[in-house]
Amino acid sequence: MYLKSFCDEASSETSNQSSNSKINSKSESGQNPNFGPEQDPDDDDFVKKTVNNNNLIAIEHKHKFNQQHKLNLANLKSPTVSLVYNLLNDREIILRQFINKSGIYLIHNNVNGKQYVGSGTDLAKRLATYYFPSRLADNRYISNSILKYGHGNFSVVILYVLANSDISIKKDIISKEQEYIDLYLPVLNLNPIAGSSMGFKHSEESKRLISEFRKGKPLSEKTKKRLSLLFSAELNPFWSKYHTPATLEKMSKSKLVALNPMFNKEKSEEFVAHMYKDRKGSNNPMFGKTKSEETLAKIRKKVYVYDSNKQFIKCYDSVKFAVNDLHISFETIKKYLDIDKIYKDKYFYSELQ
Repeated sequence: MYLKSFCDEASSETSNQSSNSKINSKSESGQNPNFGPEQDPDDDDFVKKTVNNNNLIAIEHKHKFNQQHKLNLANLKSPTVSLVYNLLNDREIILRQFINKSGIYLIHNNVNGKQYVGSGTDLAKRLATYYFPSRLADNRYISNSILKYGHGNFSVVILYVLANSDISIKKDIISKEQEYIDLYLPVLNLNPIAGSSMGFKHSEESKRLISEFRKGKPLSEKTKKRLSLLFSAELNPFWSKYHTPATLEKMSKSKLVALNPMFNKEKSEEFVAHMYKDRKGSNNPMFGKTKSEETLAKIRKKVYVYDSNKQFIKCYDSVKFAVNDLHISFETIKKYLDIDKIYKDKYFYSELQ
């Protein structure tokens, strides 16, 4: 599958030409299997799963760029602790060789010579993220550059490795990274000041402000298109996968009664109208479809309504009649049937209690 490049480098160099990139996932056998969910970097077996994972992506271009600025160790401003690796061809070597090693790395664009300096308490975990679809869609300079030129046009070299990953070294990494940023002045770094979000948590007030800031700000058509292209079909992390019954049950219980964000909230007329505006006529997903006898039996199931003291109120011949009389949505009544949970001071059962 070919994806048209939609990200221009956010740097002083601009380009009006677009290029085609080939996104694929290569397993040990060289096949292109289905994508699964991205691995969790906090997983103890992260690197092992990542190296053998079939869902990391590789960006390759049909267009052959002229690599006029290939990385040469002799031209670097500092000694290194590794050879020069290619982000596309040497991925497995990179991820296996630097497991549990803290250090500083440099990513070099062989086409235009632009560079990025980064650090990681586990270099294997850190470098693996450059093959995650979600990270490549984060709009950073380095991510946009990889999307534009492809992994094969980038080299990576490990500049410095620390002995272990204890907490003191995690703090030392930032100061060491700053030294290399000051030395190389990498233009692909968004921030010229080294930093880390390690251990940082937003305050409740910050979370509220961020939420308020984002309200009412829809995604641009360009962003929607980019996300759609990156995560559609086989590129979707949940492609060809299904929730287990246990997970479905857990998801269902997580939204019941007081846990439901709409619990005890009155819906405005505008909200109700919006809920049903796309369900009429040909917009209804069941338009023109014939319901099976099994489905009809469920719909026609009697609904017995009780008050909060479990005193019988009324019986309806079907859920539909209950919906029309109580002005409660079909989905809500179906959800509360027989779970012995109260909704708007009422209990709903499909059998006489």
